[in-house]
Amino acid sequence: MKIEEYPALAHVVNTLAKAIAGSKVEQKSAGEYVVRDGNDEVLLKHGPGVNGSSNAILITDKRSIIFSEDLLEPLQNLHETVKGNDVLKAALKDSIIIINGLDIETDFVFQAVKDFLDQVSNSYEFMQIVEADVTKIGAGFKFGKHIFRLNITNEADKILLEPRFVASFDENIQKTIAQDIIKVQLAVNKMLKA
Repeated sequence: MKIEEYPALAHVVNTLAKAIAGSKVEQKSAGEYVVRDGNDEVLLKHGPGVNGSSNAILITDKRSIIFSEDLLEPLQNLHETVKGNDVLKAALKDSIIIINGLDIETDFVFQAVKDFLDQVSNSYEFMQIVEADVTKIGAGFKFGKHIFRLNITNEADKILLEPRFVASFDENIQKTIAQDIIKVQLAVNKMLKA
């Protein structure tokens, strides 16, 4: 049997396969796997590192299986669960896991922002992610019938939220949203960066 070329990737694949009942794993190449759950699939691929990591594990999960199975948190510090295999532990620690374009921490930030917006007002409705780049996300939201974009940046020491409005956006509603975003930014920073 040959030594795994990408031990961190193989470990993440095995972790998902064990956690998703009835799933099947298909290895397409040394650096590419598919975990199938019925008609749904999660694609996992080895990639070059970003943000100081030496490796990236790129996951495409169009149906949000990982989120619905509550697997984000276990994947976040996966290296801490490895006992007796220092090579695997180091490989996992040096890898960044990117799910649908976002690292796991930024995914948590995004979920927290949506939750806090819901708490501030039930008038906020998430529409879609329009841009995702590891630690930055651009998302479309609605406030009542008014659509705006929210840029979220997950920096090492703080989270920045920046609402973007079209020129014709109602000024009073814009002020309300901007004030709510300031509250959400404070809350999410207190929760995740304190």
